[in-house]
Amino acid sequence: MRPATVIVSLPVTDLDRSLRFYRDGLRLPAPDVDENIIAFELPNLSLFLIEHSEYTTYTSRAGIPSPNAPAAGACIFSCAIGSKEEVDDILVRAEAAGGSVFRPAGDYDGSYMGYFSDPDGHIWELVFNARTEAAAES
Repeated sequence: MRPATVIVSLPVTDLDRSLRFYRDGLRLPAPDVDENIIAFELPNLSLFLIEHSEYTTYTSRAGIPSPNAPAAGACIFSCAIGSKEEVDDILVRAEAAGGSVFRPAGDYDGSYMGYFSDPDGHIWELVFNARTEAAAES
């Protein structure tokens, strides 16, 4: 399989709150906004925030009944970040925008890492290390 891009769809309870968090707080690029879906187009990733009742439409198509749909925190979204300062800045912005920072960023296994969740509890991991620094410079 060689997908042209990866699309991640997250269920959210309040589209307006999620829009403010991701667009204004995390400064993601201006999204496409539909009645029940907000779509952020990022390099090699499309992030779809889908109102919960609409999200269950998709899980039902896949044969997964609504009560068994994936819950917030069921996976971690990891992002390679270009510097320690950027990791710290994103954590500050995430918390100011209504997210939760679990603990201050720190050094773990040779990487500088921080964790936050969006207002719906979806967990994001920010990672800076020699590889992410080199990628940011190229």
